[in-house]
Amino acid sequence: MSHSPNDTNTDLHTDIEWRRPLLLALPVAALAFFIGLVLDVPSGQGSAFDQVMYPLALGLLVGLSTALWFLPRRINFVVTILVLAMSGFFLGKLVFILFFMTQDYQVQLQMTETFFWIPALQILSFFIPNLQGARRASIAFFVLFFLVSAVYLIKSIFIGMSLGIVYALTELNLANLTLFVVSNAFIGFKEKYVRSLSEQDTMRQIIVTDLLTGLPNRQRLNEVMDQALSERRAFSLLFIDMDGFKVINDTLGHVSGDKVLQETSQRLIAHQGAKVFVARLSGDEFVILVFDSPDEALSLARTLSGSLAVPIFVDGHIVHLSASIGMSVYPEDGSKVQDLIQHADTAMYVVKMDGKRGVRRFEPETDSAIERLHLLERELRQALEDGQLHLVYQPICSLDDGVVRKLETLLRWTHPTLGVISAAEFIPIAEKNGQIVSIGTWALQAACHQAQRWNNLTGRAITVCVNVSPVQFIQSNFVDVVRQALSAADLPATALEIELTESTVMRRLDMVKAALQDLQILGVKIAIDDFGTGYSSLSYLRDLPINSIKIDKSFIQDLSAPRRAPQFALAIVEAVIAIADTLDLQVVAEGIETGKQLEMLRDLGCTLGQGYFLSAPLEEDAALDAFIAPVLFTPRSATTPLH
Repeated sequence: MSHSPNDTNTDLHTDIEWRRPLLLALPVAALAFFIGLVLDVPSGQGSAFDQVMYPLALGLLVGLSTALWFLPRRINFVVTILVLAMSGFFLGKLVFILFFMTQDYQVQLQMTETFFWIPALQILSFFIPNLQGARRASIAFFVLFFLVSAVYLIKSIFIGMSLGIVYALTELNLANLTLFVVSNAFIGFKEKYVRSLSEQDTMRQIIVTDLLTGLPNRQRLNEVMDQALSERRAFSLLFIDMDGFKVINDTLGHVSGDKVLQETSQRLIAHQGAKVFVARLSGDEFVILVFDSPDEALSLARTLSGSLAVPIFVDGHIVHLSASIGMSVYPEDGSKVQDLIQHADTAMYVVKMDGKRGVRRFEPETDSAIERLHLLERELRQALEDGQLHLVYQPICSLDDGVVRKLETLLRWTHPTLGVISAAEFIPIAEKNGQIVSIGTWALQAACHQAQRWNNLTGRAITVCVNVSPVQFIQSNFVDVVRQALSAADLPATALEIELTESTVMRRLDMVKAALQDLQILGVKIAIDDFGTGYSSLSYLRDLPINSIKIDKSFIQDLSAPRRAPQFALAIVEAVIAIADTLDLQVVAEGIETGKQLEMLRDLGCTLGQGYFLSAPLEEDAALDAFIAPVLFTPRSATTPLH
């Protein structure tokens, strides 16, 4: 098994830690042999073996202690030599006293005098890590020790040796066997436990580390911030976004982009210290926590801005980048992790809008609108999936008799905590980030299914009008999407009307014309919404397959407001109606809010209209009731005046 440099450094550190107790233990063992050398004979326990081996053992221990003092990195060598020598000593002593000494009480004395040092041999060979040679020598010693004892015991059966010696020898071997088994079991458990802890530490390190840059990742950042918040430790948060990084990925490729991120990380790490924590959030976004005053954090941010603007040389290219940095401060700008990150992100976004490469602290008074924009953008991604979007239907009525002729679908968003969010607020967001395509497809399918349910209930054809965003309409598969929605709902194409704005029609005229012709062949009707506020080129009314036009509500409002020159609005509405009559187009007046507006439109010959005076947008059941009701308001033939 291979070992990493980190493993090697750890093992070396562990070995050096064992050196300290050994420098104390070896001289103590040497002292024991010195005492034995001096007092063994006078005490009456001396033997020829001891007189020869004690001086050698004493010299060996002194020499090994000296070597360990001057050569601290040779601890494995020193201990291995010690185990080998002491194993030979104990084994030799056992052979000597069993087979060469007079078999009397002196044998037992010799055994108790010397062999209580055997546990120390076990500790040295098994407890100190990385001593494979010493362990093998120790195992060999115990096997030979047992075999020598067994030979003696077998011999004693036939020649009748002293029972005291047999007893002492048996107890010694059983004690050695117990110590041997327990030591091995303990070492096995310890190594498994340490290995498990090491693996856990490694996995933990991987989980909280960004693998590309080696920086702490979002999870680790959250942990550090949570701890700081729990300790009420003030800090500033710098949110860093690299300007122009996407261009690097698009032009030089992701490999070069990764190298740029790694170099950026190194430049940030260069400023890391006891009061500075650096993490990579995602992509080209980094976060730095500064556990110092806001002024010091701003100073660091400006320093980083200059450092990150230095060109990077990567794969033969010189890369010029800069950084937009937003800053929030705890506790002034928030008391939650997500709030602080979001506020700093908002401040960074303002820097981006102001021309990039700069530093800005979060300002609640001016940044709240941007923060709400970001909040809605994030929440909108889940809105469709969580069923927060739904359709309402506003009747389009005949202005003569009040009968509902069509129902325009309108999109509504009800957020569980933010409440009702205006379409004027979230539709531009969806168009900007592309979500309008999926949202528009859902709305089209839902409207078709609802129209078919109404048709089945009433037995009458109901036309539903669906607004289509320019972003959705220019998709190459839009006609197929319409066809699939009709087919899935089993709705006749003539029951569907697509509403487009003038700007959509005029954006890419050739492509739009082809799509409109395909829709016409399919049987779908086409209406131009907000007519009069866009390009107002009359040629497209003649050349494109359009069925109706909707006069923008701004002109309708001017009809009943003298301060807005009603004669001007009157002339425009009258001209639009006349052109529509000539081209055989339906005209729908939008935004009718007063009885006076309704009367003027009737007098001008407008046949269809919608607005809050006629009916507010309705939920599906109320819309069905309005469709089957005789009239929504007083018909033209009635004598009751409108108010």
